Amino acid sequence: MIIALCTAGTVATMAQKTTVKFQDTQARLLDVNSNAYVKPLTVELQVLTNKRISDVIPLTKDQVEIEMKGDLTNIRSFAVYRASQLHDCDVIVAATFNVRTNAAGDGYEVNIIGYPANFVNWKTATQADYEWIKMEKTITTAERTKIAAAVK
Repeated sequence: MIIALCTAGTVATMAQKTTVKFQDTQARLLDVNSNAYVKPLTVELQVLTNKRISDVIPLTKDQVEIEMKGDLTNIRSFAVYRASQLHDCDVIVAATFNVRTNAAGDGYEVNIIGYPANFVNWKTATQADYEWIKMEKTITTAERTKIAAAVK
């Protein structure tokens, strides 16, 4: 019993001698923000042929209904992607689509019609390009206050 009291007394004594030191300093901070600014590029679009392409892109039922969630935007985007691969081009200009169930009824097919084209003559935008971009944005943007700073 005496040992237990001595131990308790020792703990109490040690707790009384413990000193907690604390310091708080405040300084003014200047946040440093890093950003990358890229000058706009302009590019020409070169249509590869005078003849329109017409491709039928087959899709399984799972591709359309599960992977693409039946969303026509996803289906059309995939058709443009596949047609671009088939014709080794960057874009399909003036693409039109016909999405339908295939003849067997176990999938779908997308008929895509358009003009294959590639981007050529990439260059940094000039002051004349900025003026053209500003004019185009002003004419086509309903909310002119949201025009990007680069074209102001």
